[in-house]
Amino acid sequence: MRLPRWRIGLIAGAAGIVVLVTGFLVREGLDRADKWASIVGGCVAVAGLLAAVLRRPATGSGGGSATFTGAPLAAPAGIGTALIRGRDRELRRLQRAARRPDGAVHVLTGLGGVGKSFLAVWMCRWFEEHEGRPAWWIAAQDQASLIDGLVSLAEAHGMGEVQVTAIRNGAPRAVERLWELLRQAPQRWLLVFDNLDDPRLVAGLIGSGVARCGDRGLVLATSRTSRGRLWGSDADVVELRPLTAADAAQVLLDLARDAGSRFAAERLARDLGCLPLALQLAGANLNSPFPIWHTFDGYRAALHELGVDRVLAAPRPAGEPVEHRSNVMLTWEMSVSALDGHGLPHSRTLLQVLSHYAPAVPVPETLLHAAPVRTLLGGDGTAERDTLHVRRVVQQNLEGLADQSLITPMEAVAPDGSRLFMLHPVVAETNRIDSPDRTVAVGVAVALLAVAVAARRFDDNADWRWFGLFAPHVEELMQFTGTLAAEDLATLITTVARVVAADTWRGHEAAAEALAVQALQHAGHLGATHEALLALRHERAWAVGRLGRWAEAHAELAQVCEAQTRNLGARHLDTLDTRHKLAWATGRLGDWEAAEVQLGSVLRARVAALGDEHPDTLHTRCCLAWAVGRCGRPEEAQQRYAEVIAARERMLGADHAETLDARHSLAELFVLCDRFGDAERVLRPLIADRLRVLGAGHPETLDTRPRYWLGRAMLGQGRRREAERVLRQLADDQTRYLGPDHAATAATLTLLRLP
Repeated sequence: MRLPRWRIGLIAGAAGIVVLVTGFLVREGLDRADKWASIVGGCVAVAGLLAAVLRRPATGSGGGSATFTGAPLAAPAGIGTALIRGRDRELRRLQRAARRPDGAVHVLTGLGGVGKSFLAVWMCRWFEEHEGRPAWWIAAQDQASLIDGLVSLAEAHGMGEVQVTAIRNGAPRAVERLWELLRQAPQRWLLVFDNLDDPRLVAGLIGSGVARCGDRGLVLATSRTSRGRLWGSDADVVELRPLTAADAAQVLLDLARDAGSRFAAERLARDLGCLPLALQLAGANLNSPFPIWHTFDGYRAALHELGVDRVLAAPRPAGEPVEHRSNVMLTWEMSVSALDGHGLPHSRTLLQVLSHYAPAVPVPETLLHAAPVRTLLGGDGTAERDTLHVRRVVQQNLEGLADQSLITPMEAVAPDGSRLFMLHPVVAETNRIDSPDRTVAVGVAVALLAVAVAARRFDDNADWRWFGLFAPHVEELMQFTGTLAAEDLATLITTVARVVAADTWRGHEAAAEALAVQALQHAGHLGATHEALLALRHERAWAVGRLGRWAEAHAELAQVCEAQTRNLGARHLDTLDTRHKLAWATGRLGDWEAAEVQLGSVLRARVAALGDEHPDTLHTRCCLAWAVGRCGRPEEAQQRYAEVIAARERMLGADHAETLDARHSLAELFVLCDRFGDAERVLRPLIADRLRVLGAGHPETLDTRPRYWLGRAMLGQGRRREAERVLRQLADDQTRYLGPDHAATAATLTLLRLP
């Protein structure tokens, strides 16, 4: 490893001190030297500490946090460790750019399995070990993963909480600030965006000005998107092609030298399409401690015996050669066959199910603890065994898939501390096989996710991180609605509706509406009056209302309510939920008297069905308290709020989002009733609690609540200077975070301009 000059200087200085001390001790004699023993020991300790400091990796080059709050920044382990063959020109090109940044975005493109990520990982290892500089890795296959990576990168560079949360919410200015920090970094760096395939994400990243920091470090992207115009005129786009037969044969010989001659290796390489990923998997299989095939010729014979026709029907993006994808799939087929031979017969089915979730997105291991997993394990009596036995079978098969590099365990963990793992996009894509069992595989994938989603409350902030993990997989499953049975489709749409509800509750209303619109395109097959379809329309309407479009929300909710009342009855729990939201939309449109009547009717029905302190009942009680206050009875409303707050603290906890919401609604009511001192006494501790529990960027914290209402309370007490300080800070945060044209920003600025 090449050490930086400052480290070499430290080493030289330490060596000089050791020489001086040694000379002094020799000159003093052994007797007197004994008196210096403790000093020498101390010097050794200091030297040890210095060595530890020198061995410490550069800041920002390590992995992710212990919990899944962002994304690991280290390049994936386990790939990129073999020799690079046939890529000398590309390597020299990238190394030159890493040593002398040229201000361009460098892009590796090509078909799946051609080795884009492999080459990028190798560059990260080289850059860290030989250049002594930090390298960061961001998975960029979808918007959520890209944002998670940018958040981790921002945190690693000391960006403040507001700016980090702004990046998570997609604020362009915060992302631009991150590029500026990288441009001012004290040392060169390497930043990789892996699997940046979505043209929309490419356009957004390039549009954010990422190339501006490219004169300080190497910005490297791997992608199947090779269109030069999309990357910009200054981008350096390099298309990787399959290796030459000679280089591909050498890869096999590097990995399994005892498996045969160069001629045999070259014949196998040609049959594998000379794709690096296929070659790597084949070599790993041949080099296994327990190989099924011991030679290149034996592996090649197995390749032909299994046949390629079964994999030709796998989904294939336009423009990718059939034979290449077929060979990659066949290699993975033999890897799974190896697991069959090692006593793991469920690995194949398990991999097919997992392949229908979002690729390269964390999958919680606990997803496979649910009852539907027994459907996978039927046929050998396993499904009839106890839960612990089933868990062990799943564990063994996951370990086998990880050993064959078909899944990748992550260092980060799920909210409950359980493990997360990912599937490589090409592994997932080529294992979605068109076979008689595919409907079963997709159905089980839907059932497993449905159980996990149903176990979480979308209105509980403690579960919101879970919904963040579930959302990409729910969206991915919608690609396969055409293969689902009607019952499984209904289960999927119901699950989507719950994820939409969670997105709305956790402040992602726009994402919630987009997901609902996408799902509605598939839900029509269920019929216009199906419960799942009505539930989805219901949640979309609520998201639309939360976006401020209450007239549109009211119209949709009225239609849903009519259909549910006709099909399910007026007192069905789903109907009551819609009636509650319809009443609230009525009030938001200005008719609080009608809203009070409607909410009162819903409350009586919910008490009868659920009890007085069920979370849904408490929700209606809270909204009714607001309607009562808006109808001119503030004392009664205050009493109702006090009862709701006490019940929610008792049933849900003081930090629950609904408990905080009730406290805030009471403060708003005080302001509207000119009880400004009472409002301030409620708002000040509430502001601290919202920041602690929800974070600085959540709409409930940043939007028009609660600092906006604190400013109004101060203005009402004549303390304009104090109010202006609070409101100006809020306006600054909103401008940076939400933009100057956002309705919340405009409301704060309007309040500041009032005389």
